Amino acid sequence: MKLKYPLHYYDEAGRLKPPIFVYILLLFVCRGFIVLIISLSFREDSERLLRIFYPLPYHFYLSFTPILPALLALYLVSKRTILWHNGHHLWFRWLGLYLYCALLFDAAIQLYMLQEINFVYSITHGISLLMIFCGLIYLRQSRYIVHLIKDWTSP
Repeated sequence: MKLKYPLHYYDEAGRLKPPIFVYILLLFVCRGFIVLIISLSFREDSERLLRIFYPLPYHFYLSFTPILPALLALYLVSKRTILWHNGHHLWFRWLGLYLYCALLFDAAIQLYMLQEINFVYSITHGISLLMIFCGLIYLRQSRYIVHLIKDWTSP
């Protein structure tokens, strides 16, 4: 059997490893949760830290919407060997959909937040939208992701 990729792209079980950029995207979408953890660790200025990223309080709560599909995708990626050995390999066909949904929900929330502030320039929203669109382009153009999902769904 001829391998499609060099040997270092495969894990111990012989399956393709997810690229680092997928982990970065998943952690990026879960940034509301990460900001919450960081702000709780600073007792004195926790509210000020939250206001840097989320000027209005309900924006912070709204940022938890895209976390659910991202956490599902992160669970599938992190437990891939266990799920595959238990015969639950068909769950991996939804991995791409979970990643797309998380990024699209996050883009919609960022655009809503920008609309709320009348599209005034904000570095945090600009970087967020740039990362989201780069992630969407990567997921759309990457043949590696297509091969990864095919490899993980095959018994």
